[in-house]
Amino acid sequence: MLKMLDVKTKSITEAKKDFSKIIKDISKTGEPTFIFNHNKPEAVILSNAVYEKLVKDYNELENKLFYSYLNDRVTAGSGELISATEVIESNQEHNPFAALADKDLFD
Repeated sequence: MLKMLDVKTKSITEAKKDFSKIIKDISKTGEPTFIFNHNKPEAVILSNAVYEKLVKDYNELENKLFYSYLNDRVTAGSGELISATEVIESNQEHNPFAALADKDLFD
């Protein structure tokens, strides 16, 4: 399927032989090269800039998803806000984490 998408592909044997050239091409074009083993995709070589952008975009999407779930829970909740002081001073007998030390709860 990848060969039909007009992307650069190399076999493992070709990649071993032309590794420096592959890296130079990727640096110039920014286009990844897919490495195949027995006609199946095994790996992708991409530039560091592209990799960092992928990681940054992934982290941003994770944050958006987290805040979306958080917003959904708040919207579905009772709508009553509880102050931090009230939470701290509340009865902790139903808190499953009350017996744990801070070093066990936090990184």
